[in-house]
Amino acid sequence: MDGKVKGFPGLYRETDSKGISRYRILINHNKQITQEYFYFGAKVTEKAAKKAAKERWTKLRKKYPVLTKRKFRELARKPTASGIAGVTKITTQSNGYEYEVWKATWTNRVGNRSSKQFSINKYGTREAKRLAIQARKEALGKIGAE
Repeated sequence: MDGKVKGFPGLYRETDSKGISRYRILINHNKQITQEYFYFGAKVTEKAAKKAAKERWTKLRKKYPVLTKRKFRELARKPTASGIAGVTKITTQSNGYEYEVWKATWTNRVGNRSSKQFSINKYGTREAKRLAIQARKEALGKIGAE
């Protein structure tokens, strides 16, 4: 039976189209993919391959721990003007006028996106940016370390 190994996320038992069986570790940590194979068959028993795969999985998980939801949300996915994930400077339109704002965005525990904008005209560039950064940090603080 192929599939996930219970209690070891990222560890799978596989059989390819040629009938070759193996255990595969697949871990994606901070945009770095680690993949290793543990074959079994004529020379190595399935039990020995599974044991070796579990031991290697444990070592890799110590080196690359599972990211908490908060840590994942703090990862910068693309460069922003602020240098902080989720805080960007944008130009928006309202009632036919354009104005610049610093905008903080985040995703709550259940996956709903939220945002808050701070006008540069009202607060000034530095203060609007500081308020956006503070709003994002407070929102992530409400999510907690999970």
